[in-house]
Amino acid sequence: MIKVIGLLSRLGQRMTLGLLPETLVSFLVVGAMGVVVHITVLKVVITLLTNRFVYANLAAMLFAATFNFFVNNESTFSQTTLVGRRVLLGYVVYMGITGLGLMLSLFISTHLYNRHGMPVPAALAGIIAGAFWNYGMSYTFVWKLLSRTSGRNSSAATVADGD
Repeated sequence: MIKVIGLLSRLGQRMTLGLLPETLVSFLVVGAMGVVVHITVLKVVITLLTNRFVYANLAAMLFAATFNFFVNNESTFSQTTLVGRRVLLGYVVYMGITGLGLMLSLFISTHLYNRHGMPVPAALAGIIAGAFWNYGMSYTFVWKLLSRTSGRNSSAATVADGD
């Protein structure tokens, strides 16, 4: 899966004539996979647990965000992959800073669902609304900032962190 993401990212960057950085294209590819996860969880939760869209959508958002974090850590940000305790710290920071994107997404999707009653298009609109915020914030505050002192190639940081 990681190799396919890399291949699609390089292809996407070429198709945009290099206007989009490969990490953004990769983030969007992983995000597209996260959309499939999101819609699947949304439908399962609505069918099996609750017919309340807002709760089902929130559960789907959290599940998809978790999926996206771990896949992005291994693929999109493979040069600055978080390891050891930094994975947990990165996950907490990621969920915190993408929380605003999640709230924006939840607000937009719930509003559209309440107006039109269509869960999948409403969820997709919300997902699109939060995507660029999530990329910019997670790139800057999770992988760029946290990887300065740790990473796969930094054995000194790993020893110093006790990992």
